[in-house]
Amino acid sequence: MKRIVVYIAALLAALVVPLKETDIGKLQPVALVQLYKEGETVIIVTDAGDSGIGDTVEAAFENLEETTSGIVFLDTADFLLVSKSATDAIDTLGVYLKPSVRICYAEQDIDPVEAAKYLAVHKPMVRLKDGENRDNADVLSRENGRLIMH
Repeated sequence: MKRIVVYIAALLAALVVPLKETDIGKLQPVALVQLYKEGETVIIVTDAGDSGIGDTVEAAFENLEETTSGIVFLDTADFLLVSKSATDAIDTLGVYLKPSVRICYAEQDIDPVEAAKYLAVHKPMVRLKDGENRDNADVLSRENGRLIMH
C-alpha cells in the first residue's frame, strides 16, 4: 500500500512540475572554449563566435549566456584553450564543461575556429578531469603562420 502511495505521489509531482522546453533551433553547439584573462578580467570565447566577460569565471559564463542570441550548448565542447594567465581558473570549469574536455595552453591571439579545426585532428592528451596532470598539457602556438602543438 505504501508503495502505491509513493508511486502516485511521484506521478503527481511529475505532472505538476513544468517541463522546461528548449527550441533546438536556438542551440549553438560549441566545439572549443577559449579562456584567458586581461588583468583581472576573465574572458571566454567560443568557436561559435560568442564571448563573455566578467570578474570571475562564473560571471564570464553568465555574461556569455546573457549576450548570446541563442543557447550556448557547452555539452558539445571537446577542447579548452587556456592562456597561461588563466590557469588558476581551470578548477572552476568543471561546472560548465564535461570532464573529458581536452586541455591545451595557448595565448589569446589564437583564433578559436582555426584552433578547433586543428585540435580535431591533433588531439591534446590531457583532459579536464586529469587534475594535477594538467600542468603537462600541450601548448598550441603559431609558428611560421601555422598552428603547432608541442
